[in-house]
Amino acid sequence: MPRGNQIKHDDLTSRLPTLDIDEGIRIENAGDKMFVNRNASGIFVVQFENDFLYLQTARQVISAVKSRFPKKYTVWAY
Repeated sequence: MPRGNQIKHDDLTSRLPTLDIDEGIRIENAGDKMFVNRNASGIFVVQFENDFLYLQTARQVISAVKSRFPKKYTVWAY
């Protein structure tokens, strides 16, 4: 199963504002995963385990990523 296209950490900030509703981003570290999508209203939907966050800005998403993965992580676009 293809994992998607790996993107650099630095590209995550610029990639989030252009995220379309049929695209997503998966962030992983040692089996822990976070998914970021965007709904039709432009709100970011962030899922980790069974929890969902609905965030207004890319900056808020980056803050959530850094709090969940304070160290190394891999980013995939799909």
